[in-house]
Amino acid sequence: YKIGNGNMSIIYKLEQQIDLDQGGANNGDTFTTRNSYVGMKGGFGQIIAGYHDTPFKSVGSKWGMFGDTVADRRAILGAKSSGGNEVNLRAANALMWSNKFNDAKVMVMYSPDGQNNGTNHKLTSVGVLYKSKSSPIYFGAAYEDWDNLDNGKGQTDGYRVMGGFKGGWGQVGLIYEDLDNDGTRLDLIRSVYGVNGKFKLGSGMDLRGQVLIADDSDAAADSGATMAAVGLYKKLDKKTTIYGVYTQTDNDTNAAYQGVDGGHGDEISTVAGGEPNAFSVGLIFKF
Repeated sequence: YKIGNGNMSIIYKLEQQIDLDQGGANNGDTFTTRNSYVGMKGGFGQIIAGYHDTPFKSVGSKWGMFGDTVADRRAILGAKSSGGNEVNLRAANALMWSNKFNDAKVMVMYSPDGQNNGTNHKLTSVGVLYKSKSSPIYFGAAYEDWDNLDNGKGQTDGYRVMGGFKGGWGQVGLIYEDLDNDGTRLDLIRSVYGVNGKFKLGSGMDLRGQVLIADDSDAAADSGATMAAVGLYKKLDKKTTIYGVYTQTDNDTNAAYQGVDGGHGDEISTVAGGEPNAFSVGLIFKF
């Protein structure tokens, strides 16, 4: 909503997840399960207050090839070696400033209680994303710090750096993530490397692949894992895409990274040393 005759606007968003196959069983009566906020936009960029993806999460989202599918990156990226997505969060009570400087977008977020339970869950998250129509190169970087993450996982911080190259044939990308913890949760102290690619096959079809490799965490030796995924996507028109995706996570003896975790809704957990896998077909329609 534009204010007066100047360049200032009021902005707002209410985003809701609806599980059609479960009748809302996962969400109860919650109305704003996804990014929801109110704010202002002008020559200074934009400032929003509410519930929103952290810049750290956003950098991972921009890199991933299989967002919100069974092959979503969050089964490894931002997860702990004992299994479970931990550092790919939306922050409650958040205040975030963002602005574009030519082709670079800068984001800064702070919350005094990012997990909204009245405990000390302070969050600081900063990030930058670069993408230009005149350059085939894109990149992003982010740093994040949580106090008392999830009531018992202690002070956790980390950084992500990603980049890639786009061409008429498709694109390839790389990512590196390093997480650290104050020692409360040794399974959150580890690094992850990733590579992905999308290759155009013609007629609106593309082939995608993605591999994420987690190093051993400080919790135990042989606590790494490899997650590999492949998918075929077919664009039917500007709004509609169908796809088929297969993913498998191979855990070392003392690791239990999930097969599906984050974005998709349904999850596939496992045991230490497990090799969970999944195949899914889906349809994406953009309103």
